[in-house]
Amino acid sequence: MNDRNILAPPPFSISCQNCGDRISTSHWSWRHACGGTLRLDVAVDTARVEACRTGTCSRLDRFGPVLPLQHTPPTAIGDTPLLMEELSGVRIVFKLEHLNPGGSFKDRGAYVTVARCAELGFDSIVVDSSGNAGVAIALMALYLGIKVDVFLPRSTLSGKKQLLRTLGAVLHEVDGNRMRVHEEALACAATGPAYAGHWWNPYFAHGVKTIAYEVAGQIPHIDSVFAPVGAGTLLLGLHTGYLELLAAGAVTVMPRLVAVQAAGFSPVAAELGVFRHAGMVSRLADGIAITDPPRKHQIATAVNESGGLGTVVNDEEIEAAVRWLLARGYVVEPTSAVPVAGLMRCIADGRIRAGETVLIPLTGTGMKVLDELAKIRSRAARQ
Repeated sequence: MNDRNILAPPPFSISCQNCGDRISTSHWSWRHACGGTLRLDVAVDTARVEACRTGTCSRLDRFGPVLPLQHTPPTAIGDTPLLMEELSGVRIVFKLEHLNPGGSFKDRGAYVTVARCAELGFDSIVVDSSGNAGVAIALMALYLGIKVDVFLPRSTLSGKKQLLRTLGAVLHEVDGNRMRVHEEALACAATGPAYAGHWWNPYFAHGVKTIAYEVAGQIPHIDSVFAPVGAGTLLLGLHTGYLELLAAGAVTVMPRLVAVQAAGFSPVAAELGVFRHAGMVSRLADGIAITDPPRKHQIATAVNESGGLGTVVNDEEIEAAVRWLLARGYVVEPTSAVPVAGLMRCIADGRIRAGETVLIPLTGTGMKVLDELAKIRSRAARQ
């Protein structure tokens, strides 16, 4: 018998975080009618968590007992390696999310998102992302035979466009800023396809939460988790995972969540009372260059409830972190270096001390931005 069928799919509920209204789970919803973001809660217990650990399924599909899906298709996503490093006596646990098939942690969220769309009968999905989320959605949709329309700025790098086309996505190049792209995508979704933008849809975090499940199975105690924060899907996914593990008794302590943002794009840090690098705008951290994330208050609440903190780093600090990572063999995008820069800042400020264990997911591959990495190395050589 397939392990995924030992337990029935878990019951789950969806509610609006603004007005509290409960909505049906039998149709696709990404935002409440009142404009509020949606919260999805899965009924997870000790038996379900244990089934994820003892089942013989591989990678992400082994988490079927705790995912809001009726069926979990086999996948190459997940079970990414852990590697240990040390910095000023702090033990760093790197989760190598850039080794997922699509090159980022967002493959996890795309897995649950697209699989749920398929279950609900959609044959077409709309997203507004030319980056890791767009690639992850397009890759999963190709696997499940679903058409994807990707709306993106006309100025998007040609290499990213080519990758999306290679994955079968239909591209819609838009003149204007990121919000204009978002508006065009929503107009398309109004004609029938499912809008699956990861900023809003409540399923995405439940794919990302599997990072916490995997880490907890190998390293039961983590003192702090450092995450780059733009839309906040990584931090919120980790928070969801650790909350479920804590409730099921699989871990005994919630790690402190540290939201690391880039200069010029730090609304969550401001919510947490952190103001640094006024007047500066990061160019390197394009993966988290979001000025007003829909789940800003939810992210800040998760950080506060965990006893965590926020911090802001600039491009000089990000470059230093990129060079530190490259020197140790990690080829990741500059956004992945943001939490490393944040850790360096917190060590310098005395907020993280020697002897602590810190989890840092390396979120995206540097293979998509080799020109940028070469420039960083070149600047370092000239100094």
